[in-house]
Amino acid sequence: MIPKPPEHVATITDASTLREFCARMRARDWVAIDTEFLRESTYYPKLCLVQIADREEIGLIDVLVIDDLGPLADLLSDPRVLKVFHSAEQDLEVLSQRFGPVPAPLFDTQIAAALVGQDDQMGYARLITALLEVDLPKTHTRTDWSRRPLPDGALDYAADDVRYLAVAYEVICTQLNELGRAAWLTDDFQQLADPARFNIDTTRAWRRLKHWHRMPAAQQQVLAELADWREREAMRANRPRKWVLADDALSDIARVRPTDMQALEAIATLPGKTAARHGSDLIACVERAGQRKAEPLAAVPEPPSGQEKARIRAGMDRLGECAEAIGVAANVLASRKEVAAIVAGERDTRLLRGWRARAAGDDVLATIKNAEVEHDSGAG
Repeated sequence: MIPKPPEHVATITDASTLREFCARMRARDWVAIDTEFLRESTYYPKLCLVQIADREEIGLIDVLVIDDLGPLADLLSDPRVLKVFHSAEQDLEVLSQRFGPVPAPLFDTQIAAALVGQDDQMGYARLITALLEVDLPKTHTRTDWSRRPLPDGALDYAADDVRYLAVAYEVICTQLNELGRAAWLTDDFQQLADPARFNIDTTRAWRRLKHWHRMPAAQQQVLAELADWREREAMRANRPRKWVLADDALSDIARVRPTDMQALEAIATLPGKTAARHGSDLIACVERAGQRKAEPLAAVPEPPSGQEKARIRAGMDRLGECAEAIGVAANVLASRKEVAAIVAGERDTRLLRGWRARAAGDDVLATIKNAEVEHDSGAG
């Protein structure tokens, strides 16, 4: 029997009501959580609304008008309360950025649904339709959640994001228990809650840029300096990185390697205002890169040989067979990239750990090794 969705909905706009609501939620075993935020004009996401539900009630917490959000922070970090999300990545990012610790312990219905026969990476609305036969409206997918008052219907839309999430969680848990798979998710959810995932290493910002590996090594070093500077400047100003310096301008500076303002200003893709505002910083990046050894930023993997491709195909075929046997999508177990890494000798992959190793990884590895032996025997 499908549980009844929570009915009572309250918009919370003052500290005392928030304190009372969070006290009730901290007495629960689990709560369903969603967020509404904006990041079109900022580097860091701007949290606007937090929706929380249990079996009985829904709280829509207006974080823009409440001065003391301490009770909410305490709830999010309470180790006794399981936090349920759907596709948690962005919610965790915005909540940890605003409140510090990553909410934990947690449960992600998108990840869990894939273990009970639903499609991999299933969106929230489609999951609710599949599990509960409820069609959710999409009328407020582009709402400006920083507006006050919010447009008509926006709060109802926000409430639905946790109203049915609370029900879906219980349905999925029942199905996981029936299949004996509840424990399979422990490692996945622990990794999802790892705070290191949201640490920003500005020195690796160059990896966001396309075609970096096609540049000569000396230009790659300039590219890395510029990307590092841009990331730090975007964080400092809280503006999107491309507002600070567009990708094409960054790449062109790396190619030209200007050492004075005249050469910098001659770069067509660099706006004059940007050159005037940040010219000295950009030239300094070029100078610092010039003092480093001209070497590639990272090794570019060689494409697999014909024999390696054959072993990858064998591994993928076995992966598909294992996935079909347990009724999940192959991507839930591993990607082709991961199988290729195993063929190349990598062993620290999720396919070779925990339940994935038992369900498929050990078989895939054995298949790859057998294919290698067969090839070597044939060559001999």
